[in-house]
This record gives sequence, structure tokens and C-alpha cells, in this order.
Amino acid sequence: MELRYLKYFVMVAQTQHFTRAAEQLGIAQPPLSQQIKKLEQEIGVPLFDRSSRKVELTKVGETLYVDALNILKSVEQAKARAQQMARGENIEVRIGFATSTAICKEVLAIMRHLRETFPKVNFIGVELPMHKLVEQLKEKQLDLAFKRLPCYACEQLERIMLFEEPFIAVIPSNTPLASQSTLTFSQLRSERILQFPRETGPALYDEMTSIFSDKGIVCDPLYSAPQLRSAVAMAQAGFGIAIVPRSLAEHLDNSTTVASIQDMPLISQVVVAWEPNNLNHQVRQIIASIRHYKVQYLSNEPME
Repeated sequence: MELRYLKYFVMVAQTQHFTRAAEQLGIAQPPLSQQIKKLEQEIGVPLFDRSSRKVELTKVGETLYVDALNILKSVEQAKARAQQMARGENIEVRIGFATSTAICKEVLAIMRHLRETFPKVNFIGVELPMHKLVEQLKEKQLDLAFKRLPCYACEQLERIMLFEEPFIAVIPSNTPLASQSTLTFSQLRSERILQFPRETGPALYDEMTSIFSDKGIVCDPLYSAPQLRSAVAMAQAGFGIAIVPRSLAEHLDNSTTVASIQDMPLISQVVVAWEPNNLNHQVRQIIASIRHYKVQYLSNEPME
């Protein structure tokens, strides 16, 4: 499929008129119609409904239109980056952060390292839910993302596991368990445990729900938090006990106490992930730098 076919197709879809589309593209109308027919023949189905005075997309055409916009946008971004590099200008790299990773001291240390190592790169950070991060990585709207495992959607992404951390309990300070520094699940059975909706993180939700079920803990759906970090805030407000990765409980005030959970089998892994087809040279250099930093500062593994 030639790229110009997609450009012609998008213009016809936006103008809903072959003659106006041809004028916008600066070509004659008959060649434009021929190119669209070739694209339809290549795909095997009509992309436009030509039965009315207005040219309209078919269902297949609507699907292709969304993909075509993303492809053309990616091509323009790649072209702009290449031109920036050729001119020696700053290059833009977009990095996503899952809500629960944005405040991890290890992640912040990695970002400081990247800022110092790549002074000519403009790092643009966005904080999004896990599924949105995966979507934007696949659509190449993001170059890299810091995420937590388990994550079903991450299975098709390349990634580096950066560090692990245990889950702990954040307990309102006005409850009996607040005096405990270590707990077991049996002590939590009569407590209100704050849970998040499954759509926030299906894999983590399934893992935690399975653990709670095995340990005889029932979560009240009326007391759910949209994210792990907001579960901590709800615990601080006295709504219940939040079970979250340890880094989310750093720098809390005296409204809560923190306790380890002796029989918690789940460990949270923080990873940096990227789309396997992202061949951007600068991004690959950044990935290599993160890998080097991880080996040097976040693990005891020997350098290769």
C-alpha cells in the first residue's frame, strides 16, 4: 500500500467530495478517483458509498480512516524528528507515567539521569491510566512509558524490569491495627479494604482479588478508589485500609501508619516499556542508557 493512497483517501474522507479533494491535493479529479479505486481493489472492499450526492465512508472506510490518520501522523513525526536531528535541534521524546509510578524515587532518579545524559532532548511527560499508556505506545503517541506489572496489555510490548517493591498496608491512625508494624491477612479479614475498579488495571485487580479470596477477605465495592494512589488518599481520610506498593506510602503524614504484610505473595514490578516497532534512533539510545543505569544503580547484575 502506497503512502500517497492513504493521503488521497484521507482528503476525500474529510472533504466528502472527489473534486474538492483533488483541488486541495493539487491534482486532477480523474487520477484521484483512479488512485482511490486502486486502494479499494488492494483492500478488497469499497471504502466510500457513492450512491448519494455526498461521498460517505463505508464501515470499513471508517476503520481505515482512523488508522490512516495515525499512520500519516507517525510519518510526519518521524520526518520532523529526522529533520530536527539533521539541523542539530532539540528532539522531542514523549514519556508516559502510570499514576502509581510518577512519584517513585527510582523513576525520578532515572529521569534525572536522562536529563543529564541527553541535554538536547526535550522530554515531555504525561500521566495516564495503564490502558491509555499501552494504547498511546502502540499508536506511537508515546515513545516510552513507566508502568507496573502485572499488566495483560504489556505482553506485546518490549520492556526492561527496573525494580521490585512489596505491597504494604496503609492504615488510618485512628483504628486498632494502626499500632502494628507487621500484619497478616487474617488480621485484615474484619477490616474495610479499599479496592480499585477492574478497568483501572485488570491484571493487578485479578491478582489481588484472587489473593483476597484465598485469604478470606471480602472487599466492599462501595469503597473503591479509581487508582492505587487515590486509595492511599482514601485511607488518609479514614475510609479504610489501602494495600499498595511501598513507594506510594512514602512521605505520608500522621493520619496513617504503614505495616508490612507477612503473607502477601504479590510483588509489584516497575518497568519501562516501548512499542517493539519503535525504531527511532534517539529512543533506542535512551533505552540503552536506561538499561545501563538499571544495571549500575538498581541491581547487582554484572555489566555485559
